[in-house]
Amino acid sequence: MQAQVQSSLPESRIVIRSISTDFSRQHRNYWFFGNPYLTHLVNALSFQFPSGEDMFVKSVNRYKGQIQDKDLKRAIGAFTGQELLHSHVHQEFNEWIASKVPDAKIYCEKIEAAALRRYERDMRIKPILSLAATVALEHMTAIFAASLLRKPHLIESIDPEVRPLLVWHAIEEIEHKDVAFDVYQAIGGSYALRALSMIFATLVLAGQTLFYQFKMLRKDKQVFNIKAALQFLKLTWGRNGYFTSVIGDYLSYFSPRFHPSQTDDRALVDEWSKKLEDMTYVRVTGRV
Repeated sequence: MQAQVQSSLPESRIVIRSISTDFSRQHRNYWFFGNPYLTHLVNALSFQFPSGEDMFVKSVNRYKGQIQDKDLKRAIGAFTGQELLHSHVHQEFNEWIASKVPDAKIYCEKIEAAALRRYERDMRIKPILSLAATVALEHMTAIFAASLLRKPHLIESIDPEVRPLLVWHAIEEIEHKDVAFDVYQAIGGSYALRALSMIFATLVLAGQTLFYQFKMLRKDKQVFNIKAALQFLKLTWGRNGYFTSVIGDYLSYFSPRFHPSQTDDRALVDEWSKKLEDMTYVRVTGRV
């Protein structure tokens, strides 16, 4: 028996876009606020996107045959289209980072190998573990995306060649934030596994990100750049900081009654979709 699915999908708009990027024109190593701490934090996150999003697609599509709701099936297709494009463009971005950052290619390879090991382990033990991890990570990417779009001063500080990538990715993470969750509900995933998976996913994501951020800072001899470190802490953990402002949304995930659609970000998506078209060429290839 399938679980009741609370979903906003009939009212949702998931748009598959391709964007024009040219990272070869980007020359500053510290492209985010001119700050090495902030730049290498996002670099470390980007290293994890290609393998992570491939895993998300596999984990969700594994259950597509069990989904009866036609709207949700179409949303899975749009989710897949968006995530595969994200993976591809972040791979290009990571190659640009590797041209500037010593050992970045090695870091990406290690992250990819670790992600594959976790996915294969989940497949051996119980495949729903991978879907539960996907649901948790999709929630985190959606709230991080919304936090970025609510802070124009941060977006304006991103170098113009990189800015469209992060805005585009943020928009689409918000658009498809319901999909993995609704699939998990539809196949009868439990609350306990969902909550435990968020704890584990948070530890893995935070641990990997901080580990590779530190390695890049050390390579650049920026670990003891106190001015940059204090600016980074203010922007991320200060009042209305990037991470501070998502604490409530993060904790809401642990409510048994949580659903991603409880936060309506459609006006934010509409606003930044228009701004994205002013930043770069955007081609729509599909929508739900």
